[in-house]
Amino acid sequence: MRVLLLLRGSAGVGKSTYIKEHDLEQYALSADNIRLMCQSPVLQTDGSMAISQTNEKLVWNLLFQMLEARMQRGEFVVIDATNSKTQEINRYKDMAKTYRYRIFCVDMTGVPMEECKRRNKLRPLYKQVPDEVIEKMYARFETQAIPAGVTVIQPDELDKIWYKPSDYSHYKKIHHIGDIHGCYTVLQEYLKDGFKDNELYIFCGDYIDRGIENVEVIKFLFSIMDKPNVILLEGNHERWLWYWAHGGTSQSKEFENVTRRQLEAGGLDSKVARMLYRKLNQCVYYRFGEKTVLVTHAGLSLIPDNLTKVASEQMIRGVGRYGDYLDVATTFDQTMPKNTYQIFGHRNTEDSPITMSERCFNLEGAVERGGCLRAVVLDADGFHPVMIQNTVFRQQEEVAPVGYTTEEKSVMDVVDKLRQNRYIYEKQLGNISSFNFTRDAFYDKKWNEQTTKARGLFIDTANGVVVARSYPKFFNVNERPETRFGMLQYKLKFPVTAYVKENGFLGMVSYNPETDDFFIASKSTTEGDFAGWLRDMFFKNVKNPDKLKDYLKRKNVTLVFECVDMANDPHIIKYDTSHLFLLDVVKNQLDFEKLPYAQVLELGNEYGFEVKTKAVQLQNWHEFRDWYNDVLAEDYQFNGRIIEGFVVEDSVGFMVKIKLDYYKLWKHMRGVAQSVFRSGYYRRMGSLLTPLQNQFYGFCQEIAKQEDHPTNIIELRDMFFKQANNNISK
Repeated sequence: MRVLLLLRGSAGVGKSTYIKEHDLEQYALSADNIRLMCQSPVLQTDGSMAISQTNEKLVWNLLFQMLEARMQRGEFVVIDATNSKTQEINRYKDMAKTYRYRIFCVDMTGVPMEECKRRNKLRPLYKQVPDEVIEKMYARFETQAIPAGVTVIQPDELDKIWYKPSDYSHYKKIHHIGDIHGCYTVLQEYLKDGFKDNELYIFCGDYIDRGIENVEVIKFLFSIMDKPNVILLEGNHERWLWYWAHGGTSQSKEFENVTRRQLEAGGLDSKVARMLYRKLNQCVYYRFGEKTVLVTHAGLSLIPDNLTKVASEQMIRGVGRYGDYLDVATTFDQTMPKNTYQIFGHRNTEDSPITMSERCFNLEGAVERGGCLRAVVLDADGFHPVMIQNTVFRQQEEVAPVGYTTEEKSVMDVVDKLRQNRYIYEKQLGNISSFNFTRDAFYDKKWNEQTTKARGLFIDTANGVVVARSYPKFFNVNERPETRFGMLQYKLKFPVTAYVKENGFLGMVSYNPETDDFFIASKSTTEGDFAGWLRDMFFKNVKNPDKLKDYLKRKNVTLVFECVDMANDPHIIKYDTSHLFLLDVVKNQLDFEKLPYAQVLELGNEYGFEVKTKAVQLQNWHEFRDWYNDVLAEDYQFNGRIIEGFVVEDSVGFMVKIKLDYYKLWKHMRGVAQSVFRSGYYRRMGSLLTPLQNQFYGFCQEIAKQEDHPTNIIELRDMFFKQANNNISK
């Protein structure tokens, strides 16, 4: 099942012994074991043998590749590593969120350090580590907390993570409802008496596809999903909802060409799918009086002693091949106690009846093809099969995909909608208005087609034309469901290209037909300091401005710049001098379209602009994943320089940002400094997880006592490290 168990403790504390004693070896991924697979023990200067630490990049890439492969199948996984860094555990959290895992952490840091050193000496020589390594680990445990969202247990509390049967004997009846497949009418016929509080309703999965009432089914399930007496199981077709909910494209032509379009045309969006998918369970395992019942979507051959150790994939897809369900039932009847039963759907190639064997019930009835909705009701008298014929289903001639209905929208149609949206504000600059999303849209994450478009969008509202524009709003990795790292493998269309993300403010230059001059804007306006700084930098760098103005007029495009102004607006990253980077050339139209990078390079060379740096092109997901893990290292630098991050663009124009650790750290520290200078203290002390962060906080408190002190983070950081180096030299 979807459970991830982390062990946290120093080398030598006994993690591997714990795994062996609790019969977890076959579920564990061990960093040390992978190190030994990559390289045998190496000879040390003192004559001893030790596990090599020189292959760490390969070791952790392999571990996370194996972990992701297991998580995709919903397997129970144990991580045998020190897990001493908050950042490391957060990486597991990101994956757990993508694959809907619960995370537990066995905290072994309560073992005294001296006892850990003693145990270390008892290990085979090649596994022993120096005492100073253990001391470093314990120091790290004190400063780097286990993040929220991870359930911490003690070594003797492992029983807390196991899935145990519930007792549903207090219900009068338990309804088990089989595969629905978009057949709402027949479902409502079964539920015509409504939901009764003293009865339990278990839906066994496969709610969509093939039927013609997918919208009605999803709306209905969404309306009942929070009822305390309703349990929704996950079927194999629900994974298409998961792709849609996270902005991806599924591998199902049926879902993409029919179901998805029906859902969208019916007013449903991916948010509904995301909320519904979070409610789906992997199985139901319960007692009812003297009976024990297992309910899954596709059927297991037996109920093991520990159900947590069964992969979710087997519950959803079934044990064995698709046609093996009869063998599964036979094995179940022969091996399980007489008072134990199971109920499943998904597969029924032999058209078996509901009571398919002595103690197995099959709820797949081809309802979407005019067959029957199947159900089993359990009450004090036993199990009662129910079959209801479906009369509302798709005829053969209706198989053609459902198309979208679209109509051309003029610029002013869009302007009217932008003006009606309370999360968009308009700033009028004569006949030209700028449209941008509000602070509320940003903080409340009110992102849709309009709010993402309204970012540096300048429209001549008198004539209905776009005068200038930059990018639509796009997001960081893990900031949105569609940019979750695990989701990107389905979202990105390869090859993808990564460009260096410089650290400045955004500026735009286009042609203004009203004034027959350059239109220069930043921060939603042609006025103010930022537009003035951009203007100064632009004219300082541009060669042959008259020719460029004519180009902008003829091509009707906007030059989009990153302005690094070290004199007026220093940000997080330190540059030796100010820079004006040409990022892209964007067409002045509502639908975002920009020129290829090769043309941007040519334009930059012709008119004297420094062009954004192309960092790397990646051909497939494995290349991307390895590169992504490399750049997230704490000490990563791009070609010897510290940068903010990268903008990744795939082959169809989808864009996502990656912010690097150095940038995120010092952006956080900038907030700490601003809080200290404003209030004298920092409220969120729990977010200061490392010695450096706490030392910088103390430094800011001391600096704040001075009448004249720097306030920008670059000068503060330089002063902090200079002071720290002076203290060390003393």
